[in-house]
Amino acid sequence: MKGKEVSEVKAPFSERHPKIDFVIGLLFLLILIAGGLAALYYAIKHIGIGISILTDWLAETASKLDAVVIVALITGAVSITGVIISSILGKIIEYRKARQDYLAKKREEPYTDFIDMVYKVQQNTKGTTQYTEQGMIDDISRFSKTITLWGSPRVVKKWVKFRGNGMNPKAAIDNVFLIEEIMNEMRRDMGLKKVKKGNLLAFFVNDIKSVIRNK
Repeated sequence: MKGKEVSEVKAPFSERHPKIDFVIGLLFLLILIAGGLAALYYAIKHIGIGISILTDWLAETASKLDAVVIVALITGAVSITGVIISSILGKIIEYRKARQDYLAKKREEPYTDFIDMVYKVQQNTKGTTQYTEQGMIDDISRFSKTITLWGSPRVVKKWVKFRGNGMNPKAAIDNVFLIEEIMNEMRRDMGLKKVKKGNLLAFFVNDIKSVIRNK
């Protein structure tokens, strides 16, 4: 019977000599960094030389050209630059206009719902309609959901303030004017100008001028 052959499996070099392996790895990393820096230096150096040669060539060529040709070249370059800039500005304006139109369409329904809600409350105080508390809560909830996505930051900010003042009876008059501020911000989102204080409230508050004077 032959004797058993025992084969010893040696551990990897990195496990048997971790310190030496670390030093080798560090040296390799330093060599790579040094090589990269050297390549970057020579690249920058040659780019600078290329720019210098190109500048000298342009200066020499320009000195040989007739003044009329130079003026024509400059005029052409300016014209091309103007066309490029005009095209870029046109695309930016076109994009902004398309974005504004898109948002206006999305905001039209919730903003109209808000105006309807205000008029419902006003008519309810006169007893001409039956606008229940549950109906008002449902309308407020629906409006809040829609402006969560489509309301502008200014409308959202003033709506949050309006909701916060709703729990304070002393802020009732302030909330009336806050409604007008919200409507003005909505007009602004739809591309319209802000109207004078009290003009929108005058549609459903008869004595608004006296309220403004006493405020």
